[in-house]
Amino acid sequence: MALSITQQPNANAPAYNDTNFVITESSGAIYTKDNFKFICEVKQNTTSLAKLKAPIYYGSTNKGVFNISRILENYVTYDFNVNDTLASGCTNSAMSYKVEFGYEYSTSATGSITEYTNLTSATGNVWNASLNAIDLVNYNGQYTMDGDGKFLTPIRSKIIHRTQKDFLYAIRNTATSAVITYSNASTQTLTLPSATIVRIPSGSQLTIPSGATYYDIVLKNGATTLSETYRVNLIDECTKYETTDLFFLNSLGGFDSFRFNLVRRDSYDTQRKTYKANPYTLGATYAYQTSSFNSRTYDTITSHRVKMFSNWITEAQSEWLKDLIDSPVVFAYDGTTLVAVNIETANYEVKMHVQDKVFNLELDIVYSFDSKRQRQ
Repeated sequence: MALSITQQPNANAPAYNDTNFVITESSGAIYTKDNFKFICEVKQNTTSLAKLKAPIYYGSTNKGVFNISRILENYVTYDFNVNDTLASGCTNSAMSYKVEFGYEYSTSATGSITEYTNLTSATGNVWNASLNAIDLVNYNGQYTMDGDGKFLTPIRSKIIHRTQKDFLYAIRNTATSAVITYSNASTQTLTLPSATIVRIPSGSQLTIPSGATYYDIVLKNGATTLSETYRVNLIDECTKYETTDLFFLNSLGGFDSFRFNLVRRDSYDTQRKTYKANPYTLGATYAYQTSSFNSRTYDTITSHRVKMFSNWITEAQSEWLKDLIDSPVVFAYDGTTLVAVNIETANYEVKMHVQDKVFNLELDIVYSFDSKRQRQ
């Protein structure tokens, strides 16, 4: 018996992309048996999640292919807490798995089939990311904090308002602290929990010196730097409008924030269902009053929609914000209340200064919950 794994995913793989394993049986005395199939059992700790079977892959003589992504993605969601002021573990954003490979066959075409399981195995982690087709081809574990690991955001530096909450997410690896160095050279250190994915406050939750114009964030293990240096630039913009911050799940599994601080237009779409009722009443006479209802409303639902406008944005922000447009999880925050919303804007164009000069973002959202009224 010589079953081996000849291809497997990165140790930290995006859960919403293909998670492919290729296995090879080198013994012709085995893979030429009747009813031969490869077996793949997916486990979380010792719990079996699924057992898959596959014949020899078409075009090969002794290889099997298993894609277990659709199984694993069911066990990751996301982690977000707008009120978090400390570095926190994100237990819903990642999972560890084990795959055990084997095969089955029979000694004759109609004979009983015998399973030979757990002949070789592998372990790994997935996290709640969904890379685009090009980024997936180029993915080589660069988001793991192992020397120059990247934070889980598509934009490599941020511009936020001094009063804006923000977060950075990371695949921690062996990092134990987040060190923030402000533009005045003062520092702040946050202790990281021992979780696969960590969420680090990177906005107004920090103790930002009043004169700071930017700060750099790195993850460390002792004195050893394990991450990229991530810069957050601060701006102070006055506005006569109420501000709304959107927090959205980005394609790498973290939550980014973006502020809308110009015109905001709220509108309400109401749908009513009615039926025809008998307006007559029988008393001394059979008659109806002018105050009687002939058409009665039995269902009223109102949707709250908002059109929002941002201030001017950069080319890098314009590229990054396409992640907001197609994000499946978005929250609106007015500084007090966090509300689930859905993006209604369907088309998005990335802007460039050479052709568009200056530009901002216009966005349509709808509150996730409809409002209901009394039945008549």
